[in-house]
Amino acid sequence: MANIQWKYVSPLKEGTEVDVMEIKYHYPLPDDLKNCIQEHNGGVPVPCCFDFGDNKDKVFGGLLSFNEADTDSIYDFVGLFHNKDKSGLTMFPFGLDPAGNFLCVKDKKIVFYDHETARVFPICNTFTQLLEKLHD
Repeated sequence: MANIQWKYVSPLKEGTEVDVMEIKYHYPLPDDLKNCIQEHNGGVPVPCCFDFGDNKDKVFGGLLSFNEADTDSIYDFVGLFHNKDKSGLTMFPFGLDPAGNFLCVKDKKIVFYDHETARVFPICNTFTQLLEKLHD
């Protein structure tokens, strides 16, 4: 993680936004992801490309912002991931790629959600592992 620079960070307004979303949607986030959001909310990592499976050079376009008024806010997208009875989420989106696909936490793992096909692809076990995959 030390080699990653974060651009366009939007500091959290209150500092408790991540906790509020976890409680509201009954979906605890992994500590490594939570810490990154608290420090780099809405930020874009450099380098930003990653590989998984047969997919090469996918782009981590940035973290969703937990500030409601920001562009690419979690509030704009979280509703897409409600479970059928709307009591919680099937997965928790935390990032976007430039094509509108999502990086999410599902069953404590990091996954890629293709918004055109609604298919979910495993990337890695932890957010830290995702950051370790980032390359130019």
